[in-house]
Amino acid sequence: MNNAWFSFSVSDVGKKRSVNQDSIYSDDAQGIWVVADGMGGHRDGDKASQAIVRFFKDTEFSNILSERILQIEKSIRALNAELQSYSTNELNGQLIGSTIVAFTVCQGVCATIWAGDSRCYKVNNNKMSQVSWDHSYVDELVRSGHMVAEEAATSKLSNVITRAVGAHTDLYFDHVIMSYSDDDTFLLCSDGLTNELSDKIINDCIGQYGCSQESIDQLLNQTLDHGARDNVSIILVSCRQRRPFNAQESQLIETYSNKLNTLADSVFNKEIELASYYEQVTHVINQSMSSHHSFKGQATQELPIVQEKQEIKNVSTAKFPQTTQPAVVKNQLEGNYILLLSIIVALCFTLIYLVLD
Repeated sequence: MNNAWFSFSVSDVGKKRSVNQDSIYSDDAQGIWVVADGMGGHRDGDKASQAIVRFFKDTEFSNILSERILQIEKSIRALNAELQSYSTNELNGQLIGSTIVAFTVCQGVCATIWAGDSRCYKVNNNKMSQVSWDHSYVDELVRSGHMVAEEAATSKLSNVITRAVGAHTDLYFDHVIMSYSDDDTFLLCSDGLTNELSDKIINDCIGQYGCSQESIDQLLNQTLDHGARDNVSIILVSCRQRRPFNAQESQLIETYSNKLNTLADSVFNKEIELASYYEQVTHVINQSMSSHHSFKGQATQELPIVQEKQEIKNVSTAKFPQTTQPAVVKNQLEGNYILLLSIIVALCFTLIYLVLD
């Protein structure tokens, strides 16, 4: 990854809470940004969100998208199990949990992966669209057609989250992969922002100030002016590299994103085993990358990616708990250097033979 991507962020306790249970992470160099919202009514929610962020801080991520996605999924699933164990052994069974939404850029495409109701939006041409969807009881009723949006807006069950790290024995994610242009600004946020400000207010602010510190300041100040009943976390991400929008490219990537949704539903409904899910996710994403990089209308691809192998090792995620995560082993470059050296030596011997002859 290079310096083509930039971001601005803030996390604030708000006006009603005494502890900020949100945690955020921004890594412009690796192209990864994260919002984790510790579950408000649960003990030690701040520790859960901090443990998530600690994993991202301690990880060197693969430059291959399929491997990067699985790094995140497998490690956060391992953390989920550790939080469950911590709850049993240290909290007498009281839940400790956090939502997560992660946004990453790799191999010339964007990917969003999440569990819970922290959100990812895309803002472009004065239009804001929600990329992720909420893992909440109300949102699932709306998506299944059992509740209309007007009922959902006033429902007392709106804060019931159906997926979160640490909250359930089994943890499942959803993802979206998509193309991008330099006109796009991506917003990651906890519900402390969206519960206070309407989409129109948020969109107008970003539309006026773009991906900037001023947008962050304005959004936070307006949230505080509206009462800020919860912690609020905001990350804005955009690209400096010239990259015009291409409808065909966008449609191509969306096709593979839909395949990932089908796989996510299948593993959630226990129609396939987790091992098979990992294998199929890898295949679909690698297929999408191959199609994307051979797409003739795409003239703004990132530099070729060095293939890298992975080795699993244990890395501490702060004082508590430990997470098993992939560490990238960069051995392909060494092999390339050896091959190049061999070719040079062979050429030298050939030249010497020709001269002597």
